[in-house]
Amino acid sequence: MNLLRKIFGVLLLCMATSLYAQSIRYDVEPAIRKIQEDYISRWGKIRSMEGYRIQIMAISGPSARTRMESAKASIKAEYPALPVYATYQEPYFRIRIGDFTNRIDAYRMLLRILPQYPSAYIIADQIEY
Repeated sequence: MNLLRKIFGVLLLCMATSLYAQSIRYDVEPAIRKIQEDYISRWGKIRSMEGYRIQIMAISGPSARTRMESAKASIKAEYPALPVYATYQEPYFRIRIGDFTNRIDAYRMLLRILPQYPSAYIIADQIEY
């Protein structure tokens, strides 16, 4: 009988502590919640950092845009896993590929694409992650 009381007491203690653990609430002050929401809305959208890309080409001239678009399409077909970025900074249309966080990864990719694009080179850039 004494053993039964001890088991019942332990079970009762376990139930009481589990009920207590489930009833804990965290009340955050509204001003703190507002600061958290502002922080997330401002900084949560920024997804860029210093990194490397490979510049495939920089071209200018009367038909530069059409040449850039066709080169961009062929690069996407050859390397579908790599992001391709086409930008215009007067007077050049530029095509850059990849979002590499370190130069070694960019260099490995550069070695793969040099046979098709011998003028390609690594450039430091803001990358997306």
